[in-house]
Amino acid sequence: MKSTLDYLYSLHKFGIKFGLRNIRTLLRFADNPHRSFRTIHIAGTNGKGSTSSMIAAILTAAGYKVGLYTSPHLVRFNERIRINGQMISDGDIVRYIKMLKPEIQRCKATFFEATTAMAFKYFADQNVDIAVIETGLGGRLDSTNVVRPVVSVITSIGKDHMEQLGDTLALIAGEKAGIIKRNVPVVVGDIRGVSRTVIVKKAEGKRSPIIDSSKIQLPGNLALGLNGEHQISNARTALAAVNVACKYFVVGDKAIRLGLERTAHYTGLRARFEIISGTPDILLDVAHNPDGMRTLVSELKNLSYNRFVVIFAVMKDKDYRAILTVLKSLNPTLIITQPNIDRALSVEQLFDISRSLKIKAVKADTIDKAITIGKKTAGQKGLLVITGSHYIVGEALEFLKV
Repeated sequence: MKSTLDYLYSLHKFGIKFGLRNIRTLLRFADNPHRSFRTIHIAGTNGKGSTSSMIAAILTAAGYKVGLYTSPHLVRFNERIRINGQMISDGDIVRYIKMLKPEIQRCKATFFEATTAMAFKYFADQNVDIAVIETGLGGRLDSTNVVRPVVSVITSIGKDHMEQLGDTLALIAGEKAGIIKRNVPVVVGDIRGVSRTVIVKKAEGKRSPIIDSSKIQLPGNLALGLNGEHQISNARTALAAVNVACKYFVVGDKAIRLGLERTAHYTGLRARFEIISGTPDILLDVAHNPDGMRTLVSELKNLSYNRFVVIFAVMKDKDYRAILTVLKSLNPTLIITQPNIDRALSVEQLFDISRSLKIKAVKADTIDKAITIGKKTAGQKGLLVITGSHYIVGEALEFLKV
């Protein structure tokens, strides 16, 4: 398994390729598996992981065999590809990459292209009834955009991945709206202003019915399984998508309630405002851009802890100054660290920027040291928050063994 993952990760050398030629080539080689099952396709700057998992959970609770393809993973690569919450096995990963390897090498496929082809082939061979497919980056030229879904979903639009997608909300919305297919309904999440205008125009041009998720009524007395007020919007978006899918699948009220109340149970989703009780309590959240951090900070301010200690790391390509500015409003003690990945901003750089913004900060070069310092600093009545990157949260989960 290690040699297979080493090979997959080595494909990062080909970078990010926008375009569908390679993925179509790989899928033809695998007999076009994506055409053998129905899909729901999801894009968005924030919320797409939670929304994807809610949709998958509802359909799983309704008794269907449901594939779920998401990225990135937190601890294990296998997390990216699941059926009814169960991760793909090591043996299947080895087998599918061995099968696809000749074509991967011939067309110089990227890591994400190879992983997407593997996921689609696995779902087809396992005879899933439907697969919930999350875009990796953007939408229009994302490798997942070869599917023709029963419904497309766009959860939110914010400034992230601007080097690849454009430096304005209109440009980013245009890329995300690229998943809209002719005559296929599109669910639009909490999106306003120019972003919404761009998406609506694209949908109208494709004659795609538009469903406004804000008008969706959730079941009464619902106790969402994912914490935070922002998950209400994601739940409405998920339910709107399921309502469209009901043209092909019977989904009762009981399955809707079960899926929304037990999302993590049905899908394995982690680190969305996830609180681990202890001394101190620890909160894990994968917020990694300014909008995501605003949501997190807003939710944290509703909690009654007497201090916030934040273990923070970030990737070099993020708007880390804007993220730190948002965090500053929490008046936290920051513990600056970095995950073991080349893309991470160094502890020294992040510490210097934090100090320039007059944020109280200390340094820890590894996650285990950061957690040790963080627990001591938070004490019994404080909250230790770990955020800023999927990668640092993943390392924390591995260290904490929870």
